[in-house]
Amino acid sequence: MKKRIVITGGPGSGKTSIINELANNYKCFEEVSRSIILDMKINTSFKPFSFEEAVFNERKKDFQKANQILQFYDRGMIDSLAYFNKNKLTIPKEILNYCQENRYFETVFILPPWENIYTTDDQRFETFEEATEIYNLISSAYKHFGYTLLKVPLLTIKERIDFIINEI
Repeated sequence: MKKRIVITGGPGSGKTSIINELANNYKCFEEVSRSIILDMKINTSFKPFSFEEAVFNERKKDFQKANQILQFYDRGMIDSLAYFNKNKLTIPKEILNYCQENRYFETVFILPPWENIYTTDDQRFETFEEATEIYNLISSAYKHFGYTLLKVPLLTIKERIDFIINEI
């Protein structure tokens, strides 16, 4: 059975640093939103429906590409639902149904907001307060779909990876 492990959390919480390190030993799927932000020339924390739909569709493709026993995802399809909600966009029923029928590993690793490492950049426009709001929306979305959230402690990248691997 394939284990699709999601590492999630609000913006700037260290997900990509963990995924980049895990990629040395495991199949990993990168965050897709940054390239779509560039392609659509988005320069605000508000994202339109077309953006959120495009991000979901890319995450869906990554889900379908799973071809190993163990793989890690820098965010999952459920994250898209949180962003639809943040931007007050209606979530299409097809997306909700797909998320219900196509499941990740039951334990989802969530990184809490960490102000000491939080930064903005050319594709991350959210304030730390918005990042915290997104973290809460992500938590709610995964819980709604019956996933167990396991909070990853605020440690070094290596220690965080060890925590995740030991819990799997």
